[in-house]
Amino acid sequence: MSQKIVSGEQYEPAFEVHLSDIIAFFRKYILLIAIIAVASAILGYLSSYIQTEKYTAKTILLPEYSAAKSSLFALAVSGNNTDGPGNLTPDLYPNVLESSSFGEYLLNQPVTTQSGQKYATLKSYLAKPSSPGLLARIRSFFSSNKSATLPHGPKLDLKGSGVLYYSKEETALISGAKSMVSASIEQKSNLISIESELPDPVLAALLVENAKNYLIDYVEDVRTAKLNQQLTFLTGRTEEAKKRLKSAEYALQSYRDQNRNAFLNVARIEEQRLQAEYTLAQSIYSDLVFKQEQMRIRVKEERPVFKVLETTKVPLTTSSPHRLIMAILFAGIGAFASLLYIAIVKEKFHQKLMKG
Repeated sequence: MSQKIVSGEQYEPAFEVHLSDIIAFFRKYILLIAIIAVASAILGYLSSYIQTEKYTAKTILLPEYSAAKSSLFALAVSGNNTDGPGNLTPDLYPNVLESSSFGEYLLNQPVTTQSGQKYATLKSYLAKPSSPGLLARIRSFFSSNKSATLPHGPKLDLKGSGVLYYSKEETALISGAKSMVSASIEQKSNLISIESELPDPVLAALLVENAKNYLIDYVEDVRTAKLNQQLTFLTGRTEEAKKRLKSAEYALQSYRDQNRNAFLNVARIEEQRLQAEYTLAQSIYSDLVFKQEQMRIRVKEERPVFKVLETTKVPLTTSSPHRLIMAILFAGIGAFASLLYIAIVKEKFHQKLMKG
């Protein structure tokens, strides 16, 4: 404690804290603070057993693209045409697993629980009364707050416009299904991680595998959609050219059979016309077949390749709650609360500061 000089010659005490005061304070209350911190840590550790244990299933993918894309043959096939693969780069892949289409896809996939019970769809699993987690609360909320204006059942098509209409319960289920799976990408290496943390380890592994299959199929479909359309078009034209070739060949051979001993110039002119028609049909058919094979090669080149670096496995150990972290957190909170209690209630530092 020291003093400060004010106007005149009056002296008032000024409250100051020195290092010796802090050391004396902790010597006096260190045991109490330690006991409260240890008790809080034990309480936090025990409270972790009240929380639901969760398991994390994970898979890691490395997207690759064919090196033949830059080959001379590929350049000769595609020329300078840059259409086809689109702009779906690997850094956008996690966004695919955040769409409503993915949530709806998951809801329609068959699942199996840790107990071995099978469900036709994930939606039927979430519909059971004992479904754990947030989705059960969402479902119970909407079941007790039904609205007569909300349709129940499949999605509705608004006057053929392609706009989908979902009820609130369906929207909640789709959002819940999406939240059961998360995806992230490492920017430097482009490694894609797909995870699911659920109380059921088998269900978590199945959802991760379904998400992986959906992502691979979606990316493949996007990158090859235009090329597949062109391939379908060429396939149709090739079939037409094949029929034309067969018809021209049949007409030529039939004419030759009927006019074997003909020496008239008119007959020869007709044969030459049919021969020219057959040659043209054969040329068109050969050209379309060649282009069709080229397009098939381009489709294979543009198809992305995903290397699975970490296969999806059923987790055997829990990932949460983190009991040690909770114990440390509770210990810190307990120690801080005890310091506040001692400083305010026992030592009344706030009153000394106001007086000082």
